[in-house]
Amino acid sequence: MPATTSERSDPGARVDERSKTLAILGREKFDVVVIGGGIGGACTAWDAALRGLRVALIEQSDFGGATSSQSLKVLHGGIRYLQHLDISRLRESCAERGAFLRIAPHLTRPLPFALPTYGSGMRGKLPLRAAFQLLNIFTAGRNAGIRDRHQHIPSPFIMSRHEFVEKFPAFDAPGLTGAGVFYDGQMLNPTRIVYSAVRSAQAASATAANYCAAEKILVRDGRTEGVVARDTLTGETFEIHATVVANMSGPYAQALNQRAAPAAALNVPLSRDMAIVVNRKLLPGMGVGIQTNYKDPDAWLSRGNRHLFMAPWRDYTLIGVHSRVYEGDPYTLTVTEEEIQGFVDEVHDACPALGVTRDDIAVVNAGLLPFGENAPGSKDLSFGKRSVLVDHGASGGPDGLLSGMSVRWTMGRLLGEKAVDLILKKLNVGRRPCRTSQTPLAGGDIADRQALIHSIQKRAGGAIPQSSITHLADTFGTLWSDVLDLDTDHELLADGATLACEIRFAARREMVATLADIILRRLDLGTGKMTGDAALERCAQIAGAELGWSAERQLAEIQRVKLSYPFASPASQQWYGV
Repeated sequence: MPATTSERSDPGARVDERSKTLAILGREKFDVVVIGGGIGGACTAWDAALRGLRVALIEQSDFGGATSSQSLKVLHGGIRYLQHLDISRLRESCAERGAFLRIAPHLTRPLPFALPTYGSGMRGKLPLRAAFQLLNIFTAGRNAGIRDRHQHIPSPFIMSRHEFVEKFPAFDAPGLTGAGVFYDGQMLNPTRIVYSAVRSAQAASATAANYCAAEKILVRDGRTEGVVARDTLTGETFEIHATVVANMSGPYAQALNQRAAPAAALNVPLSRDMAIVVNRKLLPGMGVGIQTNYKDPDAWLSRGNRHLFMAPWRDYTLIGVHSRVYEGDPYTLTVTEEEIQGFVDEVHDACPALGVTRDDIAVVNAGLLPFGENAPGSKDLSFGKRSVLVDHGASGGPDGLLSGMSVRWTMGRLLGEKAVDLILKKLNVGRRPCRTSQTPLAGGDIADRQALIHSIQKRAGGAIPQSSITHLADTFGTLWSDVLDLDTDHELLADGATLACEIRFAARREMVATLADIILRRLDLGTGKMTGDAALERCAQIAGAELGWSAERQLAEIQRVKLSYPFASPASQQWYGV
């Protein structure tokens, strides 16, 4: 399909914009340079900018492209911490779940989960009912400040056996008495939330660049002075000067410090967490917890073995997580076929009636998180309890260097808040309150999602299908009109929901450098399964017209997207020829 008038933009303008950004990074003196564009780093930069600091944010690849994109997509409210008698962590997790439901209502949803009950002992209804009563008490303010009532977390409840089996016939089993249902949050597109935080940081005056790696941390007389950065698109290096360096690169922080600041060693055990995407709907609009063969050694009050969770997500089913101690290089993280098959076998053993096989697995998500202390080869694993935030100056390292790792996705905003509190102390700046738990992310200033959808319907006037209207609302939120204004013909792509103008908008205004940035991170075309060849080719044409790609470059970008699925189903890999 030939390029339309709206496709014929000036690729040089975006090159110049990036060059200007890099020039600012190399010219100005910042209060803090944040390394790492995952959820922790993005929220740190956003928070610091909102509190009036001069902020630089750099990410070696694309924003949200590593651990932050590899999850079960659940905003955990902390219910399992009741078993650990850790009420402070329960309340903390509940507050962070509420924060994301509040500040990103277009990209998050409440999601119920059912826990099957059996017999009359600890796995029965009575202990779960008591736990739910405590949960209600300890999280009484869970919906404070959430304007859209559809974003509210309801109270947990007990479901009868008949009700449970009617919804989940595959889980019928001897001794089943029903289920307890609690609510957590779900992220529709985690990387979109990360980019929204980056965009919000920029709106608050932060200077941000992706594909910009920290090569060395500059230290003089025991104090940090900034970093040596490398533009990974051109190979050019330059210095970014800042009083404080916040290494918020999560599981990569240890390796980065070892290479760039040997005096700032970290020794944090890492967990390789894996979640699989099943290429079919196995559940109604409710998740379910199924017990595994492994125990939780940290639980004081246990219902039995640890749970796996299955969740409906778009047209797919997410199952996770499978964890193991990871001692390798985080930059070369891999998942073996044996591990994937082992996880599929575990799911099959827990619920044979679902019939999940290896060929059902469309995508495997795998990322690294801080872990608990575990002996080599342990099966009953102790998980990480708190996010890691280290002031290296307080332990003999360079003064002004911080390192941070979020213990889970949900805690990334709070990690940023605590990091900025520490940064202010390092800068000898008076107390400035954090506002990120209440301030809507870019596109998230929404009081009523249905009213937002109605506004798009009114504007579209029947020119685009309902699937696209919903997709615009759930991807761009209140920024939908900026996207729709780019087109007059509203071409619909092969997935039946995404509009061509969404590709153009990402290419023009959302700091993308590759087709994979668009397909896998700004939009959701390829996060559930491998994108079809026809859609890839059309997306490459549209993005190529915006970014000045030759026909050869377009083919290379398509191949780059295909190679982004190293753990896809064997059938998909064969079909793609990769």
